[in-house]
Amino acid sequence: MLRRGRLALLLGSFVLVCAACSQSQSRIAYHEGTKALGAFRIEEARADFQKAIRLAPRSGIAGLSYFRLGEIEDRFENRPDRAGEDYIRALENLSDRDVRDRASFYLARALVSQGRMNNALSVLKKLRESHPARVLWIRASDLSAQVLEREEHYRQALSLYRKVREKAEGEKEGVRAWLKVGLLEGILGEPDASARDLGEFLKSHPHGPMADIAEFNLARALSAEGHDRQALALLADVMGRYPNPDEVNAQIAAIRTKMKAAAKGGADSAGTASSPEKK
Repeated sequence: MLRRGRLALLLGSFVLVCAACSQSQSRIAYHEGTKALGAFRIEEARADFQKAIRLAPRSGIAGLSYFRLGEIEDRFENRPDRAGEDYIRALENLSDRDVRDRASFYLARALVSQGRMNNALSVLKKLRESHPARVLWIRASDLSAQVLEREEHYRQALSLYRKVREKAEGEKEGVRAWLKVGLLEGILGEPDASARDLGEFLKSHPHGPMADIAEFNLARALSAEGHDRQALALLADVMGRYPNPDEVNAQIAAIRTKMKAAAKGGADSAGTASSPEKK
């Protein structure tokens, strides 16, 4: 009985030593893979990460290796489906909070590339609610808003863009979100709010890369409010700079038709009012 106990103890010790050895070799393979990836030796890096996973398949190192494999498929191979599978496996093994959050965001981005919008929104919602680092929260919220806008859930998208604008004020995501707020207000039939926000955007960024889009849509909002002459002046100004001049011409034509109809309606009303009453 004593002998069996000693054998069991020796066997347990041997297993622990082997496990520790595998973990050590797995870490070495992972670090070799990161060096190869940094030098853009992609196939060598892939082989090292796969080796690290084989040596310690249910470990934090395996999680990191799956994460790196996902990055390879994502950044260098343009295979979002395979990248998504790797990120899922990474999340099953990772314990590092920051890397888990990045894996979640990259997974959502891969799902968007595959057209799996509902799945992407679910991953992004969980990520936002887990209170990640500020930069990642902004990126996750911005991507969520873009997906919602693409799926025509404009009210939900507007709510998120407003939060991004507030959280990332002065940063590129915040500036872009500010423009989106004005555009979506116009789509949702809120020309007053749209004109206000787009006007403020143009005062702050009069010569930025998105100024032409803001000016064109400000003209539409002003016309919807009844300020047609002001809208025409803006459209004439933006004509040579807007990426789609046919759209500008169509908007000018629509406003002129509207103004003619209003003038004709006014003249008809005046004529009716001045005509003598028959007895």
